Amino acid sequence: MKMIGTVLIATIIFLLGANPQEMSAGKDSPVLKFAAFAEDEQLEVNEWKITIKQPFEMNDLEARKNELISYYKDSVIKTENTTNSSKIIFKDAQEKTTFNETFILIVPKEKGMRPEMVYVASGQGTSSMSPANMSKPQEVKSRFFGEKVNIFSCLKAKSSGIIDDVLVYQKFRQTFNIQPIDEVIEHGWSSRTGYTKEWGQAIPVAGDHMNVQFASRTLGGETNITIGTPIITAEY
Repeated sequence: MKMIGTVLIATIIFLLGANPQEMSAGKDSPVLKFAAFAEDEQLEVNEWKITIKQPFEMNDLEARKNELISYYKDSVIKTENTTNSSKIIFKDAQEKTTFNETFILIVPKEKGMRPEMVYVASGQGTSSMSPANMSKPQEVKSRFFGEKVNIFSCLKAKSSGIIDDVLVYQKFRQTFNIQPIDEVIEHGWSSRTGYTKEWGQAIPVAGDHMNVQFASRTLGGETNITIGTPIITAEY
């Protein structure tokens, strides 16, 4: 069961590119720490993502919509319907190449369930990790979210060739003082989970508490690494 859980988490991370933990979204966020680690290991940062989410009351839905409309000078709003919910998606009409923000209001169709506000900030490469961009999640958190908020972080990086991912993981483990929990190693792919006191809460998995994952995949003459705090949830 432990291996199945780890494989599931790793699969979700590679497909969704997101990871959870209740923590600060400011200058000490895991994303920046992971980027610094990647730079030290001469890895090229491909992309990063910070996701903030929190439920709210249904009678506040219209107020939330109006708040998000006012956030952008020119908003693009679309609605998507799924079996279990409706999603109202807010984006800036101005196209950006390396940094983007998205708000999503998830309205469940089942009575009694609370809607949820989700904010996603994402960027391409280290050039998108400017102080202005990295301060956006904290500003949004202060403006739109309450105190008890979940923040999920993820960073993807790659090497210019095939590297010893075991050695990189050992350095990662030492850097963040990680207590190993589980690992799955297959041909060209690996996933390692653990716990660190570097940031706040952890999620229970197979009798342990986990809040960090290191996953690697070697394909086409290069090694891709995803590091972050794992997320077990549906894709937004």
